[in-house]
Formats: sequence, structure tokens, C-alpha cells
Amino acid sequence: MAINQKKLLILDIDGTLIFAEEKAKLIHMQIEQRHHFELDGGSILVWKRPNIDEFLEWCFEHYDVGIWSASGSEYVHSVLTHIIADHLRSKYKHASFLFSSGACDYVGYAYVQNHTSVSWEMINLRRPLEFRYYSRNQDCSNNYSFVVKSSVVQPLNYNEPTQIHLAYGDRIDQIFVSFVTNSNTHTPRCQYGLNPSSLEWDANGTTITYTASDMCEGKATTWGPQNFIDPGFLHTILLNDLHPSTMYFYRVGTDEDGWSSVYSFTNRPANEDSEVILIAYGDMGLAPFATGAKSTIDRVRARVMSTNITCLLHIGDISYAMGIAVLWDSFMTQIEPIASRVPYMVSIGNHEYDHVTGGDKDPSGAQGPGGFRPKWGDYGDDSGGECAVPMVRRFHSPSNGNGLFWYSFDVGSIHFVVYSNEHDFHRGSPQYIWLEQDLQSVNRSRTPWLITTSHRPMYSSQIIPKPYFIILMLQLYLEPLFYKYHVDINLYAHIHSYERTCPMYQQRCVNDGIIQILIGMAGQDSVSYPYTGAEWSIYHDEEYGYTQLWANRTYLKFIYYHDVDDAIADEFVLKK
Repeated sequence: MAINQKKLLILDIDGTLIFAEEKAKLIHMQIEQRHHFELDGGSILVWKRPNIDEFLEWCFEHYDVGIWSASGSEYVHSVLTHIIADHLRSKYKHASFLFSSGACDYVGYAYVQNHTSVSWEMINLRRPLEFRYYSRNQDCSNNYSFVVKSSVVQPLNYNEPTQIHLAYGDRIDQIFVSFVTNSNTHTPRCQYGLNPSSLEWDANGTTITYTASDMCEGKATTWGPQNFIDPGFLHTILLNDLHPSTMYFYRVGTDEDGWSSVYSFTNRPANEDSEVILIAYGDMGLAPFATGAKSTIDRVRARVMSTNITCLLHIGDISYAMGIAVLWDSFMTQIEPIASRVPYMVSIGNHEYDHVTGGDKDPSGAQGPGGFRPKWGDYGDDSGGECAVPMVRRFHSPSNGNGLFWYSFDVGSIHFVVYSNEHDFHRGSPQYIWLEQDLQSVNRSRTPWLITTSHRPMYSSQIIPKPYFIILMLQLYLEPLFYKYHVDINLYAHIHSYERTCPMYQQRCVNDGIIQILIGMAGQDSVSYPYTGAEWSIYHDEEYGYTQLWANRTYLKFIYYHDVDDAIADEFVLKK
């Protein structure tokens, strides 16, 4: 006998059934019913969506229904009790489940409610650690209570080389190799060679660190587990005289404190006819706080291991540490499987740089207490007071501009220009002058492809008020400059989604225009905003993913992959 089994339909209470008052105002929805009621935690005002009773009646008839909320279970029950029509109450009581994300405690990627133990990987923070478990209990409130603590856990080697990552130097035969330990007693070294069992060359490096007093303001200047902790010692070795398109094996450390495992990288090609493959994304953050970061890291790591990836470009909003120093340790550990194998090139974002009162502590040398802060911009204190200090001490770039803030480099047939939206980009500013000089100097016979990249978008068809004026100013000041020098693609992030335009200039599709691509979908929480339907917007979505760029002298192929299935979501090909 056949069984007619219904499929399970999960409804998110906030957005599908109701809107909280502030969100309803934000999107200017015309909502028919307002409900005000009291809970133990205080008063709640919600707006019931139009025609929701008819919608729910249809859902209960055709599906087994589950109700989900990002809030506590007491919120779910109370809201549903108040908004659901009387004739649907009995069906609601027999819903398949009522689930709230706060109904059980969460560690790493697993819920731990009803578990007798939980384990996770500890990264080497170069100090003894004691883990304490605080629970939200059954009421799912924000009042945490202490449950249990671990014994003191110590690293096996305080001076273990960790957070290993690569970056390009000034010349094609140079690579920076960086890592972290707990000691600056001995000179850091990198042993490397053409055979993993015979590392015949040895290079010495330099060591730096930073402390809370180097930061600009706020959390970053205060010592504490949720603020600043000692970052250890940051070591960097510059490898020279590397052959192009050649695989090298290497390890880092010292005889006294120990060595890392042996890693490998392949140097970029010198011949512009050679093919290159790059990965690019922005706005990643740290898993599991950034909900899509782990899936992106997993997909990119698999691609790096299986494909000859030349380098990776992360265009701003790197770790989202924002003054919590341990998150830099965690993020650098997160990217090590990738960054130890391909150069990890970065650009500055608002969550690394923006500050209010840093003044002379700002490593970019920007004028004024908070740097570039025009009245029309939404420049805040998004770095948590870091003002880019941790980022510029950890990452490296060619020295042909202003450190990590603006610089350029060649990869095969592509010339990349990295610039900053967090700094003055008006005509006549130091950055603008440098940009024009760099764009003017590009040899299009040697590098026919010209790609510019920065953190904030020059175009977006999503209706998001905050970045709107910066978008207009970028179009006013930099778009004509890029068009003048025939930029092929302008990459950016900041908005946590993907969007590609037609070749365009001044809001119109033109044959010789610039393709504008938003790639802010690497992991940080996505946000849903309506789109204008602009004719220049070719494709957009709000999934987590990454992009891959393949190029030789004649062709450039750009692909956007979704994390969920690693399938192609968007692609295009350019030809010279």
C-alpha cells in the first residue's frame, strides 16, 4: 500500500511570518496588523505579514511544517500564539517541530545539548589555556551560567612555527615566507629546495611584533582575553633568485626551537604567454562566526590541492577581528592550508582600518586624527581600534606603492592594481597620483589584461543606503581614470553578495567599458536587500562562494562557484 508522506517545509518566523518593528520600517513594508505583548524578558512589538493566515493554512494542508527562529524558544511560542488565527491553533500545536538556534549550546560546528562531553581542536596560542563552558540553559536567555572547566592545557611546543603564509615581493624571483612563534631569541630561517628530501638552500629573516599601545583606540588598546593578547613574534624571510614556473619545497623555523612540516609552492611564470589561475574573494571572516567561511575555505583548499593555482587575492575584510586579537591567530590558522601553498595577496577593508582618533599611529600615514573621513562617507570605527596595525605586521606586498594600502603586481599576462577606498581618492591626492602613474606605466604588450581591485564597490544594484555616496564618489573620481587607461575588470567586495555588470561606463553598457564585479560572498553573514533591476546588472545572487580567474595572453575566463555544490553559477570569457 502506498503511503502519502508529506514533505517537510521549514518556515523562518522572522521574515516569513512576521517582521520586528525596526526591520518593517527599514524596508517600508505595508503590513496589516501590529501585535504588542509582554514576555518575561520585556515587551515585544511585531508586525504580522499580510495574508499570512491563508498562507499558513495552505502550508499545513500540503506539508509537514516546522517553525524556526534565530531567537529563543520562548519567543517562538509566544509570537505564534499571538499571531496565528484561532482556527489554525490546533494545527500549529501539531507542527513537526519548533526550533530556535538558541535552544542548545553551540561549539564549533556541533550542537552540544544532551552531550556528556565535547572536544575541539586547540590552536597554538603560545600560552597555557583553561577552557570554560558557559551555558545559556534551557531558557535560551542571554544570561550565561558557568558549567565546568577543563584542566590547564599547554602547547607541546610554545615555539612551533604556525600561521605560515606566502606573498609576492618586488621582483618576479621573490617570495615572502612568514610565520609566528613565541620567541625572537634565534634568527628565523627558511630551508628550501627543489626536492622535499633535500632542502639545499637556507635563508635568514627578520622578526617584528606589536602590542596594545601600537593600536589606535578602543578594544584593540586594552589587554584581555576578549581584547588584546600578545600576538607572538612575526617572522618573515624574503626568498630571492627563484626560477619562474618552478616548484619549491620549504620549511621554516630554527634548529633550537624546531621546524615546520615541509610545504611547497610554485613561483609565478615570467612568460606572459603562460596561463595563470587565480582565486579571488572578499569578506571572509572566521568560521564558525562567519557562517560561510568554512565552506569557502574547504572548496578553495581542495582546488589549490588539485589545480595549479598561481595565487589568491582577498580584497578586504579579512579576519573581522575588530580588536579581538585572538581572532587574528585563528584566522591565520584557518587560511594556512591555502596561504602556505600559494601567495595570499590582500587589500585593506573597513574592518581592518577604519578608526576615529588614531592620528600618528595610523601605519598608512593618512592625515588627520581618523584619516580620510569626508562627511558624505560612512567611515566609522569598524576596525575596533586596530587601524590596520595587525594586518600590516602580518601580511606583505610589493613596495611600489604605500604598503598594503595601495600597490601593484604582475601575474603572467595580468597587471593587478590594489587601491584603497578607506583613503583619499580625490584627484590630486597621493593615492590618485600614484594610481595614474601606475596605470600609465602598464605595458599592455607584456600584460594585456589590467585588473583593479579595492574593498568598497563602485557599482551595486542592491538598494543599500549606507554605501551609496561612496559608490557615487568612486564613479565620479576613479571610474573616468580607469576608463581612460582601459581597465578590463574592477573587483571589489564590502557587500556580502555577488554581482557582475556588462562592460560599462557612467551607468551605461558600452563595448569598451569596464566589467564591475562584486565578490563579497566568501563567508561573512549574507544580507538580503532588494535589487533595482538596473539594465547593466547581468547576474547577481546572495550565495556563499568564490571566484576563479584563468588567463593567458589572448583569453581571460572568469568563473563564480557556489560553495554548496562547487557548481558554476556565473562565467564569462574575454578575448584580446
